[in-house]
Amino acid sequence: MQQSTRKLLPLLLLIFIDSFSYFIVIPVLLQLFFNHQYHLIPDASSLRQRELLTGFVIGLSSLATLISAPLIGHFSDQYGRKKTLGVCLFLVCLGFLLPILGILSQQVLLIIFGRFLTGLGSASQAIAQAAVSDIYKSRKKSQALSLIALMMTLPIILGPLAGGYLSDPKILFWFDIKTPYLFALLLSLFNFLLLILFFKETLKNSFIKKNQKQAQKQAKNTHLTLTIFNLFWQLKTSIKLYSIGLLLFLFFSLELGWSSYYQTIPLYLSQSFFYSAQKISLFYTYMGLLISLGLILIYPILIRFFPIKKIMQTSWVLVIFTLFLNLILSYYFKNPEIQWVLSPIISIFTGMAYVSLVSLISDKVPENQQGWIMGYLSTLLFFAWMLTGFMSGVLV
Repeated sequence: MQQSTRKLLPLLLLIFIDSFSYFIVIPVLLQLFFNHQYHLIPDASSLRQRELLTGFVIGLSSLATLISAPLIGHFSDQYGRKKTLGVCLFLVCLGFLLPILGILSQQVLLIIFGRFLTGLGSASQAIAQAAVSDIYKSRKKSQALSLIALMMTLPIILGPLAGGYLSDPKILFWFDIKTPYLFALLLSLFNFLLLILFFKETLKNSFIKKNQKQAQKQAKNTHLTLTIFNLFWQLKTSIKLYSIGLLLFLFFSLELGWSSYYQTIPLYLSQSFFYSAQKISLFYTYMGLLISLGLILIYPILIRFFPIKKIMQTSWVLVIFTLFLNLILSYYFKNPEIQWVLSPIISIFTGMAYVSLVSLISDKVPENQQGWIMGYLSTLLFFAWMLTGFMSGVLV
């Protein structure tokens, strides 16, 4: 086994476990805030108040990742991927421990704060993509990034399903509302162990020291401390210097289109065609499997015969065109089968466009800014999902 492959395998496991632990607790939040038996919020709270609180807590982790991703990516450039991943995993472990304590003590603030901490720790996905950029170049990088994307996709299918079963005492008598959090905590601790034992630093020590000296010199010359504003202001210069403005626009527009479809489709299917929760879950599983199929089978074949830029352009156009076609057909023809027919095009080519865009942007940015640019891409991604999440009811 090649050295680069040995470095990639533990990274894939880390990303899968991190994402799986994140999604497994989502069904639990619905039970905690809508069932009176847990006494976390006043019994007199209206249905609307409970809906607002649930939406806020679910979205809080995305907000935390949105803010922290460029900072954490920047720190990984200066202090190394492994150390920064370790800090992220510590935050994730603490984020799963606090809700368990919150349920036991009936303190809803512990659950909210725990969700915020898991969002901060989930910025580790940007570091994983930066680590891939350290190990691989060109086409091999794009193929490795497709595996990273796959590890992010599978937990979307498996996580909520596991969370629903692990909180059901009918499965095992000792299962309860705390079990998914406990399981996620144990997975995260196992993840931390994998990081220590198997993950090797992808940045050379000399490279890390060089980045630290450059950062110290810059801070000394400008008398500025590292702030979120300063870090985001750096983007304006980088866009001009590395000519990545168009690629960032395509990335953001892709995420806007995909997230609007992904987050409005359950409301559309339930309101227009009375789909049950089980049937909507089946549709989500269908989309997740399609994305996985595209990343595992189709994309590795395409990059052997076509330039990554060409794959990106074709995939992006197909996704945007199909989304508009879906909108028109859904308006004039009230038929749910339209979604089952067009969803394969949207799902498969969204996955391939995402990986290609990340790879092309990474190729244009120097090595000492890989963590930062991957963090910024995560910020754009979560910002798009937050926008379309708030607008989902209006869009339907």
